[in-house]
Amino acid sequence: MNERLIAHRGEPEIRPENSLAGFRLALESGARYLETDVQLTADRVPVLCHDPTLLRMTGHDLDITCTRYADMHDLPAGQPERFGAQYTTCRIARLGEFVELLGHWPAARAFVEFKQASLTAFGYEEVMDCVLSALAPVLEQCILISFNAGILQHIRSASAVPIGWVLDEWSAHNRAQADQLAPDYLFVNRKRLPHAEEPLWQGPWRWVLYTVNHRAELAPFLQRGFDLIETNAIGRLLTEGTGHGSTHA
Repeated sequence: MNERLIAHRGEPEIRPENSLAGFRLALESGARYLETDVQLTADRVPVLCHDPTLLRMTGHDLDITCTRYADMHDLPAGQPERFGAQYTTCRIARLGEFVELLGHWPAARAFVEFKQASLTAFGYEEVMDCVLSALAPVLEQCILISFNAGILQHIRSASAVPIGWVLDEWSAHNRAQADQLAPDYLFVNRKRLPHAEEPLWQGPWRWVLYTVNHRAELAPFLQRGFDLIETNAIGRLLTEGTGHGSTHA
């Protein structure tokens, strides 16, 4: 099952999301695939964060694209509203730190998502150059993904790295755009799926679903044709698969 599951932002049920601690735990639990989000700071340092601000992760309402890395790297980033003071030693990780970790797990693969806030602030070229430069030591282990089809087209014209498009809706327009873009992966939110009677679009891509956190729900989606499934509970699902019960109750 570790070949079918993606650790969505690490282990966010039990560690702060997009933290090095969460990704390390996911890899140690047997995760074959990881997914993370990248934003650029004001001084163009790629960092791992889903949101455009640091509020949810640190309690400080700072816009990442307007904040220098030096002004955020000492802030505790333990997701205080979720975990309280449990993870005050966590910090917003640099993409370079994630690359170093990934390099110790050469069989693992990482989906790295370009976020719209950074694309809007800095443009395709600058964001792509910063991220590709940071990923260079492990680029063969990476797939670049985004909701923004434009950045994916830009990447494809400049690099051979695989790409994945995250659908914002299930529509005829997006079907046509998928055919034109021909990404290596297509991601869809389970809430945006049509009824089970409607087949998944056929194409050169592998289908990825997000997010499934209960083992009993996996089989129907795999049978429907999904190749990979993102989960917030990679360790628990893999442990349940061994028949020995969960170690993270």
